[in-house]
Amino acid sequence: MIYSFSITTPANTPAANRQKTELKLTTGVIHQIDFVFPPGCAGLAFISVNDGLHQVWPTNPSQKFHTDGETISFEEFYKLIREPFILDAFTYNLDDTYDHEIIVRVGILKESEIQGVWLPWSEETIE
Repeated sequence: MIYSFSITTPANTPAANRQKTELKLTTGVIHQIDFVFPPGCAGLAFISVNDGLHQVWPTNPSQKFHTDGETISFEEFYKLIREPFILDAFTYNLDDTYDHEIIVRVGILKESEIQGVWLPWSEETIE
């Protein structure tokens, strides 16, 4: 399953008053994450994703993703095991003129779909 969320953040949205968008998902394992920053963001649109009070991406809580005309894409292994299976995307936009869109794509597999899969960073398999 791949979920896609288009998040538009108005111009002049400061970090102190960041916008919260719920990413409603399902149980399973997040195996792929993409943050798409269309051309024009000019590094002024920022995003981070939390699971409850814990910032998950980027991992270091003092940082946020921001770029221009690029996609930040990576493999992940993050289990969603507690209902309601919602992550929170927090965005802000330092542009004083334009709203900016960030697209978030989340790939989820059921645990049963990855049973016995060898993890490339590990000597073990998921049982």
